[in-house]
Amino acid sequence: MDEVSRFAEVARAFCVFVREAHELALPERLHLARRAAADLFAAGCALPQGDGRAPDVEDEIEVPASWPGFGEFDHYREVFDPYDWTDDEPGVGSLTDDFLDIYRDVNRGLLPYDRGEHGSAVWEWRFHFDIHWGDHAVDALRALKRACYRAGDPDTADDASLPTV
Repeated sequence: MDEVSRFAEVARAFCVFVREAHELALPERLHLARRAAADLFAAGCALPQGDGRAPDVEDEIEVPASWPGFGEFDHYREVFDPYDWTDDEPGVGSLTDDFLDIYRDVNRGLLPYDRGEHGSAVWEWRFHFDIHWGDHAVDALRALKRACYRAGDPDTADDASLPTV
């Protein structure tokens, strides 16, 4: 499978996760969110640059009204630019904002992809990976790693010895 087809498959799985997340308990939602974000970021890294044509798609992609968020783990401390040594104060990130922004961006590329306009889809995905959703994915991954630890692995949720920080 080529990088573009692989990305489309992973992007579609990410979007399904967002649409169906309301069916999951919070620990499982965190665990699957971590996997979905990691898979999407890895697939995004492998995308080619595209053909330079922006697709003709709607500006606003609606997010699922059923999105449950991440409860107590939604907000996290964030250093937005690790190379900006002048700003010592961390900001605040939101996993909900991260996931819904990623959802909008990758969905916007699925529209031309499904019409057979693969070059335009790649342009959309790669451009927004570089300037927007890639940052959201990386930011979310660090928070999700810690949130999964705090919430407990869903496979060992009954293990009372699992530490929380």
